[in-house]
Amino acid sequence: TALVLGINSDKMATFSLAFGSGLAGVAAITILPLGQVAVEGGYSALLNALAVCIVGGLGSTGGVLIASALIGFAQTFTATYIGSHWMMIVSLVAILVILVFKPSGLFGKQKELEERI
Repeated sequence: TALVLGINSDKMATFSLAFGSGLAGVAAITILPLGQVAVEGGYSALLNALAVCIVGGLGSTGGVLIASALIGFAQTFTATYIGSHWMMIVSLVAILVILVFKPSGLFGKQKELEERI
């Protein structure tokens, strides 16, 4: 569609890459004075996102929304009544339970064997 309108797609892809890299640089410079940046800083967010996707089921937007509410509630409950150092365990247990009992997720679509191959 871009070629039909006379837009050079290669030039726009290069521009998009440069613009995105520039924005990432500005974000890095902006966040640097707030404190130290560590490599391990994103593991908890990554684990929560992975747990929500697996529990909700890939391809199910409603399932992901419900799973995020369930996991968030479970983590808050755990942090309040048991201890905050157990919050990550909630996500791992949720992943383990769902993968053992319902590998497609709570609301994921169960594909037939022929469709998977």
